[in-house]
Amino acid sequence: MPKSLKEASKRKSTKAESTNSGPPGPASKGRLLALDGAGGRELEEGAERLVGYCGGAAAGAACSRWDASSTFFELRLGNLKRYCPPVRTLLLLYASDLLFRLRWEIRPALAEGRTLVVAPYVETAIGFGLAAGVAADWLEELFSFAPKPDLSFRVKEKAKQKDKDKGNGGRLKSASGFVEFSSAVLAAGSTRWNPAELRAGVLKHFEDLEEQDRIRRLGKKAPKDLASK
Repeated sequence: MPKSLKEASKRKSTKAESTNSGPPGPASKGRLLALDGAGGRELEEGAERLVGYCGGAAAGAACSRWDASSTFFELRLGNLKRYCPPVRTLLLLYASDLLFRLRWEIRPALAEGRTLVVAPYVETAIGFGLAAGVAADWLEELFSFAPKPDLSFRVKEKAKQKDKDKGNGGRLKSASGFVEFSSAVLAAGSTRWNPAELRAGVLKHFEDLEEQDRIRRLGKKAPKDLASK
């Protein structure tokens, strides 16, 4: 599995790079597979499995991961109690990171005709926003720039989320994902926020999407229609 698509994007010609600022054109033969979830570790494992279902690196399949821009990595280095960004700021930072991934990872891969697993994609952030009380209209507008995925999946979540970062000086381990990180940031700034309740709200959003047939769970077997999409 390739370490990062950023290295590959640097090898592109000037002509190819000039097309990256816009959405993929009709001639794009790539596939965008969205994988959303509340747990960072589950997303990592699920992304690797989904890339494998698509044939792996040998078939040109790869993954675009959250925080490719290192925005949250830099925030993670500090003590959570020293900064308390509001919910919308965290969502704006997520959108900014996704724009970075679209520019340097997602669109170049699609233009090459590759299959790209994007983990996580927009529904993770939207679910977190809804769980935190942000208006659905605002969230829809914020992520209106994101292209529609060819297929959408959610990872199988653990029944309970253990506090693996307790006693870590208020810092989060690098394995934590957006929901875990943002929940910890909010909880560090105010007792109003409960990470378990926020996570439950995100999972409720995924369940609603499942009922609407807009997303499905990623299982241990490859989806039957994956090869035909």
